[in-house]
Amino acid sequence: MSAQQNPASPSSYSQGLLAAFNGSLFIQVIWQVAPGTADPQFLLDSILEDGLDARVGNLDVKLIRDMNVVYTPITSTASPLLPNGAAAAWPCGDRVFAWKVYTPQADNVQAIFDLAMDRFQCNP
Repeated sequence: MSAQQNPASPSSYSQGLLAAFNGSLFIQVIWQVAPGTADPQFLLDSILEDGLDARVGNLDVKLIRDMNVVYTPITSTASPLLPNGAAAAWPCGDRVFAWKVYTPQADNVQAIFDLAMDRFQCNP
């Protein structure tokens, strides 16, 4: 069971969900244990909401501090105030993480992702 499928349970090392929001930003991070996983796209697919989130353009693969990160811009109908965003996923040790953001403007999404990755520390 993925962290997203069981959001009522408390987060732990093996799986979890964090979300933060205000009137102009929504950020969500999920993770789960997935030993030996080199392709984190399955968790990227999990963080995108069917019928609400749509990928825009191509999936981008980036190498960020020895982590293979898959990234895609998205649009969302979850909130008319936050129609733009992005989603990403990456492995870290025996876990896989996925991240998503909704924002009013598409032009600040990359900077928000860059800041999130600058703060993420992979300590397997």
